[in-house]
Amino acid sequence: MPYVDKGDRVCKANINLEVKKGDIIITYPALLKVNKNLLTYPPLSKISPECDQEIESPAWVEGYKVSGNEKIISISSKDTKVIKGEIEILCSKILTAFVLKKILGEIEIPVNIGEVIGYPIISINSVPLVSINKDSVVVYTLSKLPILRTFLYSVFYYISSSSVELG
Repeated sequence: MPYVDKGDRVCKANINLEVKKGDIIITYPALLKVNKNLLTYPPLSKISPECDQEIESPAWVEGYKVSGNEKIISISSKDTKVIKGEIEILCSKILTAFVLKKILGEIEIPVNIGEVIGYPIISINSVPLVSINKDSVVVYTLSKLPILRTFLYSVFYYISSSSVELG
């Protein structure tokens, strides 16, 4: 549970910024004082120096602080297919997946078809998009959608916590 201080900056999940070392990805709704108001920031919101909203009082947030050592494996293959549809959530314990689904709506994205590594957590039309394999997050697209990248880092909150059981 990272601590955020007065002067740190926050942006909501729909603001598409790249994820950098030291950023905090919020994984559960966070109540933060911004612009003299208490505002609820949804999962996938980010605390980063690049954000535009300044936090006015310290708080603890449920989230994942990016270390830069995360193992994100991008699977590329000759067998790529453009899939159109909504995100299907295969692991209901990952709250950030629901926010990702809401933000993306129906999307069209190139997905690598082939062997699935680990346990799929989201898919589109039954084609795995992201899976978990031990201490790694596996993504089956080379798409650089910033919100998808933010989601990939948020998954580390769930796989590095001993208090959450997936399945």
